[in-house]
Amino acid sequence: MGINSLILNNLNYSVILFDENLVLKFLNLPAQELTGYSDRFLNGITLGRFFNNNAYIEEKVKNVMQTGEGFIEFEYKFQNKYLNINNIHNIAKYVILEISKITDGDKPYILVSLKDITRFKEMDNNIKSEEKIEDLSRFIAEMAHEIKNPLGGIKASAAYLRKKFGASKSNGVKGFNELNGSDGFNGFNGSDGFNGFNGSDLNNFLEIIIKESERINNLIEELLALSKKHKTKISAVNINKIINEITIMEQAEFSAKNIEVIKEFDPSLPEIYASENALIQVFLNLLKNSVDAVNAAKASEAAKAANYKSTESMKNIKSIKSIKKRWGYVGNTAGKIKIITKIDYTRNNPKFIKIEFIDDGCGISKNDMNNIFVPFFTTKEKGTGLGLAVSQKIMHEHGGFIDISSAKNRGTTVSVYIPI
Repeated sequence: MGINSLILNNLNYSVILFDENLVLKFLNLPAQELTGYSDRFLNGITLGRFFNNNAYIEEKVKNVMQTGEGFIEFEYKFQNKYLNINNIHNIAKYVILEISKITDGDKPYILVSLKDITRFKEMDNNIKSEEKIEDLSRFIAEMAHEIKNPLGGIKASAAYLRKKFGASKSNGVKGFNELNGSDGFNGFNGSDGFNGFNGSDLNNFLEIIIKESERINNLIEELLALSKKHKTKISAVNINKIINEITIMEQAEFSAKNIEVIKEFDPSLPEIYASENALIQVFLNLLKNSVDAVNAAKASEAAKAANYKSTESMKNIKSIKSIKKRWGYVGNTAGKIKIITKIDYTRNNPKFIKIEFIDDGCGISKNDMNNIFVPFFTTKEKGTGLGLAVSQKIMHEHGGFIDISSAKNRGTTVSVYIPI
């Protein structure tokens, strides 16, 4: 290896060279790692193909070639060659893109440099997300007190009425079923729209008031989890043990929903100092999300199969055997969730334990991916939109973070990073 190649391959940024016909001629090792191309298999790759036929970049390159004036883009989203394949594990990188013209004698070349700033972009996004949560937290802290006080009064009053009048008492106090106009319910009759209304109905309504008050109170408690730093006990914890215990605890639900959980644990993981209860909350939330996603995908597949089987196209299927071959037993098909623990050697200072929750569920659309950590955003019919926001906050308090990659109808991979 010559000294020039040695220098280029040891730079901490990517260097790519195109000839006057905008055909790729060289890329250093960092560029090969970033782009997925190898300098051994260039095969006439054009600049257009390299940049995924980005008309904006092609126009800028032509201008640089004609005028000799360089061009720089401080936040360019670069997609490597594997992103042309529908693979959720490949993530676009944010780079500083610089394009300049150089010459070798009378031969012009286009020199492209790419400086990977993805980590800084992620940090910036995390800071902005934290700022949004902090603003929301201040509002929640102010509102929670105003809501909880009257809510407590409503629940206590309903509970008192239910206890005092819910059934006939030996001391002569009447139960709801025995109350009438002479007991102060004058005007409480059919002419006022209460036809058929009796004490047992009132008792049922009190039950609803108490139940819904508790539900609102639980929601407020979830909101408050965003508004304050968790005061938790820190101790040495074993990640594999925690996740294994959670899967055992949830086994009944896996069986009921016909979901197979595959565990691939690295036995060499060191213990880390963290809040065990907080980690259980995070892992349990992520696992339940995977279960919901798998269940939603199975329901969607079953609905599509049922719809297809009910159409006239059934006449084109000659036998029950062909139906089974085409559709299988969709309702009984097992969904899969894989949980992987390992040490992430791609990140240093600090090193991280990486926990992956991989499911073959319904996936997340590109538009929804931009909002998954935003409080109150949810794609679930009965979701609060707080689970991921709270989980990310907990991980940030531990010096870690959660990263999610997904594609609609292609499953989801949730990666949890915890510093060692």
